[in-house]
Amino acid sequence: MNNSNKLAVFFDLDDTLYNHLVPFRNAVREVLGLDDSVLNIADLFHRVRHHSDLLWPQYLQGKLELEETRLLRMELAFAEFGLDLDRDKAAQVQAAYIDRQYKIQMIDGVLQQLHRFISGGHIVGIITNGPEDHQMKKICALGVDKLIPKNRIFISDAVGIAKPDPEIFAYVNKKTGTTADQCLYIGDTWANDVVGAMDAGWKVCWYNPRDRQPLTAHKPSYTFTNYAEFGELPIL
Repeated sequence: MNNSNKLAVFFDLDDTLYNHLVPFRNAVREVLGLDDSVLNIADLFHRVRHHSDLLWPQYLQGKLELEETRLLRMELAFAEFGLDLDRDKAAQVQAAYIDRQYKIQMIDGVLQQLHRFISGGHIVGIITNGPEDHQMKKICALGVDKLIPKNRIFISDAVGIAKPDPEIFAYVNKKTGTTADQCLYIGDTWANDVVGAMDAGWKVCWYNPRDRQPLTAHKPSYTFTNYAEFGELPIL
Protein backbone atom coordinates (compact mmCIF):
# COMPACT_ATOMS: atom_id res chain seq x y z
CA MET A 1 0.00 0.00 0.00
CA ASN A 2 1.22 3.48 -0.81
CA ASN A 3 0.54 5.27 2.46
CA SER A 4 0.97 8.69 0.85
CA ASN A 5 -2.29 8.20 -1.06
CA LYS A 6 -4.36 7.27 1.98
CA LEU A 7 -6.01 9.22 4.76
CA ALA A 8 -4.67 8.13 8.13
CA VAL A 9 -7.33 8.23 10.86
CA PHE A 10 -6.35 7.80 14.47
CA PHE A 11 -8.75 7.72 17.42
CA ASP A 12 -8.33 8.49 21.08
CA LEU A 13 -9.64 5.70 23.35
CA ASP A 14 -11.11 6.98 26.61
CA ASP A 15 -14.34 8.95 26.18
CA THR A 16 -13.96 8.73 22.39
CA LEU A 17 -14.52 5.05 21.60
CA TYR A 18 -16.43 4.33 24.82
CA ASN A 19 -18.09 6.45 27.50
CA HIS A 20 -15.49 6.77 30.25
CA LEU A 21 -18.09 8.26 32.61
CA VAL A 22 -20.18 5.08 32.89
CA PRO A 23 -17.68 2.93 34.84
CA PHE A 24 -16.75 5.90 37.05
CA ARG A 25 -20.38 6.71 37.88
CA ASN A 26 -21.10 3.08 38.75
CA ALA A 27 -18.00 2.85 40.93
CA VAL A 28 -18.90 6.01 42.88
CA ARG A 29 -22.45 4.77 43.36
CA GLU A 30 -21.31 1.35 44.59
CA VAL A 31 -18.54 2.48 46.96
CA LEU A 32 -19.83 5.81 48.25
CA GLY A 33 -23.56 5.65 47.60
CA LEU A 34 -23.41 8.92 45.64
CA ASP A 35 -25.31 9.65 42.47
CA ASP A 36 -26.43 12.66 40.43
CA SER A 37 -29.11 13.52 42.98
CA VAL A 38 -26.29 14.45 45.38
CA LEU A 39 -23.71 16.00 43.02
CA ASN A 40 -22.96 16.20 39.32
CA ILE A 41 -20.95 13.03 38.70
CA ALA A 42 -20.03 14.14 35.17
CA ASP A 43 -18.46 17.34 36.53
CA LEU A 44 -16.66 15.37 39.23
CA PHE A 45 -15.29 12.97 36.64
CA HIS A 46 -14.16 15.88 34.48
CA ARG A 47 -12.04 17.09 37.39
CA VAL A 48 -10.64 13.60 38.01
CA ARG A 49 -9.44 13.56 34.40
CA HIS A 50 -8.11 17.10 34.77
CA HIS A 51 -5.97 16.13 37.76
CA SER A 52 -4.93 12.91 36.04
CA ASP A 53 -3.62 14.91 33.08
CA LEU A 54 -1.70 17.23 35.41
CA LEU A 55 -0.18 14.37 37.41
CA TRP A 56 0.62 12.08 34.50
CA PRO A 57 3.91 13.76 33.50
CA GLN A 58 5.18 13.19 37.04
CA TYR A 59 4.28 9.52 36.72
CA LEU A 60 6.06 9.25 33.36
CA GLN A 61 9.13 10.89 34.88
CA GLY A 62 9.19 8.36 37.71
CA LYS A 63 8.29 10.95 40.35
CA LEU A 64 4.99 9.24 41.24
CA GLU A 65 4.05 5.57 41.30
CA LEU A 66 1.05 4.59 39.18
CA GLU A 67 -1.19 3.76 42.13
CA GLU A 68 -0.27 7.00 43.91
CA THR A 69 -1.11 8.95 40.75
CA ARG A 70 -4.50 7.27 40.49
CA LEU A 71 -5.43 7.81 44.13
CA LEU A 72 -4.16 11.37 44.30
CA ARG A 73 -6.26 12.43 41.31
CA MET A 74 -9.34 11.05 43.11
CA GLU A 75 -8.55 12.84 46.36
CA LEU A 76 -7.89 16.17 44.65
CA ALA A 77 -11.04 16.03 42.53
CA PHE A 78 -13.35 15.00 45.36
CA ALA A 79 -11.89 17.75 47.57
CA GLU A 80 -12.99 20.35 45.01
CA PHE A 81 -16.57 19.23 45.66
CA GLY A 82 -16.19 19.43 49.42
CA LEU A 83 -15.85 15.67 49.82
CA ASP A 84 -13.07 14.38 52.08
CA LEU A 85 -12.07 11.11 50.43
CA ASP A 86 -9.59 9.26 52.64
CA ARG A 87 -6.94 7.00 51.13
CA ASP A 88 -8.87 3.79 51.83
CA LYS A 89 -12.04 5.05 50.16
CA ALA A 90 -10.05 6.46 47.25
CA ALA A 91 -8.52 3.02 46.76
CA GLN A 92 -11.95 1.37 46.85
CA VAL A 93 -13.35 3.79 44.27
CA GLN A 94 -10.28 3.29 42.07
CA ALA A 95 -10.52 -0.51 42.26
CA ALA A 96 -14.22 -0.51 41.40
CA TYR A 97 -13.60 1.97 38.59
CA ILE A 98 -10.77 -0.12 37.08
CA ASP A 99 -12.84 -3.30 37.23
CA ARG A 100 -15.69 -1.69 35.32
CA GLN A 101 -13.41 -0.39 32.58
CA TYR A 102 -13.00 -3.95 31.33
CA LYS A 103 -16.78 -4.32 30.92
CA ILE A 104 -17.42 -1.55 28.44
CA GLN A 105 -19.18 -1.03 25.13
CA MET A 106 -18.46 1.22 22.18
CA ILE A 107 -20.35 4.48 21.91
CA ASP A 108 -23.21 4.23 19.41
CA GLY A 109 -21.94 4.65 15.86
CA VAL A 110 -18.25 4.11 16.57
CA LEU A 111 -18.10 0.60 15.11
CA GLN A 112 -19.72 1.75 11.86
CA GLN A 113 -17.14 4.52 11.50
CA LEU A 114 -14.23 2.16 12.14
CA HIS A 115 -15.57 -0.18 9.45
CA ARG A 116 -16.10 2.78 7.14
CA PHE A 117 -12.45 3.81 7.21
CA ILE A 118 -11.03 0.30 7.27
CA SER A 119 -13.16 -0.90 4.34
CA GLY A 120 -12.13 2.22 2.43
CA GLY A 121 -8.50 1.13 2.69
CA HIS A 122 -7.51 3.97 5.00
CA ILE A 123 -4.90 3.67 7.73
CA VAL A 124 -6.73 3.39 11.06
CA GLY A 125 -5.18 3.39 14.51
CA ILE A 126 -5.37 4.48 18.15
CA ILE A 127 -3.28 6.92 20.18
CA THR A 128 -4.02 6.88 23.89
CA ASN A 129 -2.42 7.91 27.17
CA GLY A 130 -2.11 5.42 29.99
CA PRO A 131 -0.44 2.22 31.20
CA GLU A 132 0.08 -0.25 28.34
CA ASP A 133 -1.56 -3.29 29.95
CA HIS A 134 -4.54 -1.30 31.24
CA GLN A 135 -5.25 0.40 27.92
CA MET A 136 -4.85 -2.83 25.94
CA LYS A 137 -7.34 -4.60 28.21
CA LYS A 138 -9.89 -1.91 27.41
CA ILE A 139 -9.10 -2.12 23.69
CA CYS A 140 -9.62 -5.89 23.84
CA ALA A 141 -12.83 -5.50 25.88
CA LEU A 142 -14.20 -3.36 23.05
CA GLY A 143 -13.04 -5.84 20.41
CA VAL A 144 -10.98 -3.15 18.70
CA ASP A 145 -7.91 -5.39 18.75
CA LYS A 146 -9.66 -7.54 16.14
CA LEU A 147 -10.08 -4.54 13.82
CA ILE A 148 -6.83 -2.61 14.24
CA PRO A 149 -3.39 -4.27 14.10
CA LYS A 150 -1.21 -3.86 17.17
CA ASN A 151 1.41 -1.91 15.22
CA ARG A 152 -1.16 0.87 14.79
CA ILE A 153 -2.04 1.06 18.48
CA PHE A 154 0.13 3.61 20.31
CA ILE A 155 -0.03 3.78 24.11
CA SER A 156 1.89 6.53 25.90
CA ASP A 157 3.58 4.31 28.47
CA ALA A 158 4.85 1.96 25.77
CA VAL A 159 6.02 4.82 23.55
CA GLY A 160 7.52 6.88 26.37
CA ILE A 161 5.77 10.06 25.19
CA ALA A 162 2.32 11.24 26.23
CA LYS A 163 -0.24 13.59 24.73
CA PRO A 164 -0.33 16.58 24.45
CA ASP A 165 3.36 16.41 23.51
CA PRO A 166 3.33 16.75 19.69
CA GLU A 167 6.23 14.30 19.59
CA ILE A 168 3.90 11.33 20.12
CA PHE A 169 2.09 12.26 16.91
CA ALA A 170 5.41 12.67 15.08
CA TYR A 171 6.41 9.25 16.42
CA VAL A 172 3.21 7.76 14.98
CA ASN A 173 3.97 9.34 11.61
CA LYS A 174 7.42 7.79 11.62
CA LYS A 175 6.22 4.33 12.62
CA THR A 176 3.30 4.23 10.15
CA GLY A 177 5.02 5.86 7.18
CA THR A 178 2.51 8.70 7.17
CA THR A 179 2.85 12.47 7.14
CA ALA A 180 1.14 15.03 9.36
CA ASP A 181 -0.80 16.58 6.49
CA GLN A 182 -2.57 13.30 5.70
CA CYS A 183 -3.48 12.51 9.31
CA LEU A 184 -6.77 13.08 11.11
CA TYR A 185 -7.16 12.65 14.86
CA ILE A 186 -10.48 12.14 16.63
CA GLY A 187 -10.55 12.84 20.36
CA ASP A 188 -12.55 14.42 23.15
CA THR A 189 -10.02 16.23 25.32
CA TRP A 190 -9.14 19.77 24.34
CA ALA A 191 -5.62 19.96 25.76
CA ASN A 192 -4.47 16.43 25.04
CA ASP A 193 -6.24 15.72 21.77
CA VAL A 194 -7.04 18.97 20.00
CA VAL A 195 -3.99 20.97 21.04
CA GLY A 196 -1.54 18.09 20.91
CA ALA A 197 -2.53 16.87 17.45
CA MET A 198 -2.90 20.32 15.94
CA ASP A 199 0.50 21.40 17.26
CA ALA A 200 1.89 18.36 15.43
CA GLY A 201 0.31 19.60 12.19
CA TRP A 202 -2.54 17.08 12.15
CA LYS A 203 -6.17 17.78 11.32
CA VAL A 204 -8.52 17.21 14.25
CA CYS A 205 -12.17 16.29 14.71
CA TRP A 206 -13.15 17.26 18.25
CA TYR A 207 -15.73 14.92 19.81
CA ASN A 208 -17.57 17.18 22.24
CA PRO A 209 -20.78 15.52 23.49
CA ARG A 210 -20.78 17.46 26.77
CA ASP A 211 -20.55 20.92 25.23
CA ARG A 212 -17.15 21.78 26.71
CA GLN A 213 -15.68 25.16 25.78
CA PRO A 214 -12.38 25.59 23.89
CA LEU A 215 -9.49 26.48 26.17
CA THR A 216 -7.13 27.96 23.58
CA ALA A 217 -7.31 29.65 20.18
CA HIS A 218 -6.84 26.35 18.30
CA LYS A 219 -9.53 25.68 15.70
CA PRO A 220 -10.22 22.00 14.95
CA SER A 221 -11.31 21.10 11.45
CA TYR A 222 -14.67 19.87 12.74
CA THR A 223 -16.56 19.53 16.01
CA PHE A 224 -19.24 16.88 16.49
CA THR A 225 -21.45 15.69 19.32
CA ASN A 226 -22.34 12.15 18.17
CA TYR A 227 -21.15 9.64 15.60
CA ALA A 228 -24.19 9.99 13.35
CA GLU A 229 -23.16 13.62 12.98
CA PHE A 230 -19.54 12.57 12.48
CA GLY A 231 -20.59 10.28 9.62
CA GLU A 232 -21.97 13.28 7.73
CA LEU A 233 -18.79 15.36 7.94
CA PRO A 234 -17.04 15.92 4.58
CA ILE A 235 -13.70 14.55 5.74
CA LEU A 236 -13.09 12.03 2.96
